[in-house]
Amino acid sequence: MTVYDTHFHLDDKDDAQAIITRAREAGVDYMNLISCTIKDSHRNLKIAEENKIFTTAGVHPLNVDEFDGDFEAFRPFYESDSVVAVGEIGLDYYYDQKEETLTFQKEVFQKFLQFSAEFKKPAVVHCRDAFEDTYNFIKEFIPREQPFVIHCYTGDTHWAEKFVELGAYISYSGIVTFKNAESLRDSLKVVPKDRILIETDSPYLAPVPLRGRRNEPANVVHVRDRVAFELGMSKEDLSALTLENGQKAFSVS
Repeated sequence: MTVYDTHFHLDDKDDAQAIITRAREAGVDYMNLISCTIKDSHRNLKIAEENKIFTTAGVHPLNVDEFDGDFEAFRPFYESDSVVAVGEIGLDYYYDQKEETLTFQKEVFQKFLQFSAEFKKPAVVHCRDAFEDTYNFIKEFIPREQPFVIHCYTGDTHWAEKFVELGAYISYSGIVTFKNAESLRDSLKVVPKDRILIETDSPYLAPVPLRGRRNEPANVVHVRDRVAFELGMSKEDLSALTLENGQKAFSVS
């Protein structure tokens, strides 16, 4: 039973090969290693090519303060078959609410959404306390026929339905296993099954029963198990469903 972790991160100090090996031993044969900076993008492309996994290129909204504004430096990444998406990009109004920071976040988000449309590679979108603005930017800059991913979804049924109407895949992380995540689990009932993805967002958000530990892609099986339970599906069927969805979303085989 093959599983697809559509979103995980590595730190410089991590043993990438060991983490990927443990994932494959757990049946996680498909993985997207997500980038947040230009430095990440260079490192992750090398790791992806060496380990036959996939990666992305972009600037995370919480990393815009270290971005020099050289958008053109990202163009070569999108020519690579190993780079399957534009991201992680998006809006985060939780941590830094200074007007100049939020203005630059929006500028960066818009430009990378335009890259997504230009290169026809899905945007991997971070959205925290910014659902309305995120929705409006995507509606304006992403063609309706092009898929995108709302990763580590934390919203409710209302926003899940609205994003799906625009063509979204909704990706569920370990948060779906948390005790206080009832509204998030409710959203599973309104997302079409062919639009559901699973992820770890590791090394963050370790799922129950591993909360408090450092997360890694092998643990996406716990996310799969909870999503399967909520949807009344077997683990095998949910694995197959989310693998097919991931392959379609990121145009991989």
